[in-house]
Amino acid sequence: MFRRPCEKLKLLWLLAKSERATPREIGWAVAIGAFAGCTPAVGVHGWVAVGLATLARKSRLFAWLGSRISNMVFLPFIVLAEVQVSHRIRTGAFVELTRENILAQAPHLLLDWCLGTFPVGAAIGIVMGLSAWAFAHRRDARKARAETATSEHGKAAPETLGAQAKTANATGEPDTSVAVATAADAPDDANATDDAPTKTDGDPAEAEAGVPSPTRPTPAELPPPSSGSPA
Repeated sequence: MFRRPCEKLKLLWLLAKSERATPREIGWAVAIGAFAGCTPAVGVHGWVAVGLATLARKSRLFAWLGSRISNMVFLPFIVLAEVQVSHRIRTGAFVELTRENILAQAPHLLLDWCLGTFPVGAAIGIVMGLSAWAFAHRRDARKARAETATSEHGKAAPETLGAQAKTANATGEPDTSVAVATAADAPDDANATDDAPTKTDGDPAEAEAGVPSPTRPTPAELPPPSSGSPA
């Protein structure tokens, strides 16, 4: 019942991960998402990030992930910085606000909040974008090194065996690979020797006809020689 929906969700996840997933594109997408997370659109930051990423032709998944900067832990600090920077630029003085009451006072300072989005949001977006680019670049480099090492190991094995065989032929030493193969086949040859029929000294014609050949008597079975002299 739930198999087809799960497969569709898995396919969508794979497509989202592979959508413009180069380090550069990931960095741009995260930067756009982080900037969207600094806007006053509280509650719809994810949709704003996806919309901006669609317009900019960037990865929507990583843009949405970048917009998660606007969580309840960082959002009060972001809003406070935006309001203070904008108000300082406009009036030359800071506003008497704290982190505890900034979210309650922010709607009354909506102009400062909107204007402060550009400098603060741009700075946060640059930092987040560069961090995402560095992480993706390091991931791709590590993956490329692993693939190169695997391919070189696969190519080196036959070349090593061939070099060992050439060295053995040049120096006259026995090839270890051939010796191993011979030792592995030795039990089969021994079994074949044991199973082979034992050669007898009888007449070949009798052997073919199935007649058992006479056995030679042993010295103990021979009769003792007579004591008299021959006639």
